[in-house]
Amino acid sequence: MKTLTQFLLAITLIIAMVACGQSKKEETTAEDVEEEAEELVEETKDLISEEYADFESQIKSFQEETQDKIDQLKEKSAELTGEVKDQYDEAIDEIEKKREALDNKVEEFKNATADKKEALAEEIKDLEDAINESIEAFKEEI
Repeated sequence: MKTLTQFLLAITLIIAMVACGQSKKEETTAEDVEEEAEELVEETKDLISEEYADFESQIKSFQEETQDKIDQLKEKSAELTGEVKDQYDEAIDEIEKKREALDNKVEEFKNATADKKEALAEEIKDLEDAINESIEAFKEEI
């Protein structure tokens, strides 16, 4: 996302330098600049769409992996009894709550406007980290 901002800044500077560096033989008209700007906007939209599609793909993979891990933990829980099983189930419930929060943020991300997607992407990454930490802590307790 920060790369996108840097990319846009670089493109703007290049356009300005090209427009200023034109010789008098090749005068740049306002129409030329407008056309170039429109092309850059389209290229930027394509780049942003590609970045978000990649991000959504990574999120989907993470969600699937997390669900697999939760399923494995539930299988182990089924073999337990008593207080240990209760503690195990509580820990699984906590992980599932975090996964549900992640699922909600992902839906929010999919429906968000471009200006809100960057902040939501950060929140999603934080939730992914929290889920990973919970799973690792849970595995260490076992």
